[in-house]
Amino acid sequence: MPAKTRRKRVTKSPDDRRDDILRAAERVFGTTGFERATISELAEAAEIGKGTFYLYFESKDHLLGALWERYVDAIVSTAQEILSENHAWWPTIDRVMSALIAHAVKNAELHRIVYGSANAKALELCRQANQRVIDLMCDFVEQGTRAGAFQALDTRLAFRMAYHAADGLLDDLIAQSGDGIDEPHVVAIVSELMHRALGDHTYVATAAPA
Repeated sequence: MPAKTRRKRVTKSPDDRRDDILRAAERVFGTTGFERATISELAEAAEIGKGTFYLYFESKDHLLGALWERYVDAIVSTAQEILSENHAWWPTIDRVMSALIAHAVKNAELHRIVYGSANAKALELCRQANQRVIDLMCDFVEQGTRAGAFQALDTRLAFRMAYHAADGLLDDLIAQSGDGIDEPHVVAIVSELMHRALGDHTYVATAAPA
């Protein structure tokens, strides 16, 4: 009986090893599914042992939470960059929401994994990460309210309502339509909702080009 081939030990930095595990998780969760994926399968895909896996992540739930946190990190970074450019209030809101929609569509498979198969614990970790984006934008909306740009009974709550509506719409479209999402049309709809929610009475909704 031939001897079992031993995995060649490769020395990597902790950051590189963590990235390997995250990339492996995207592949495994995307093919096997979150619920059916095992730690052994994840470790094998990342070319590490199970013991090494647990040095980086407590469980599958925390691994999925880390994937979503990385996704949110990119959103936060993009939003912060747009906010720092100090454009007018409404164009800034429009640019941020357009960027968030584009990011969601680009990462459609991760959305399917999280909202289609993750358990309650993993979803809670994802919800905590999402709150960073909401808090950042609510602070911006509060500043705009003090400047007289946004008007509503409660602009922070109005923004949160519109944001969650847009997020829920994207999840629904991603689940139903795969990658065939009409992104400009979604941007136009979300922009209309956001302007109306935050009291832009002069806004005229325009359909995205066909």
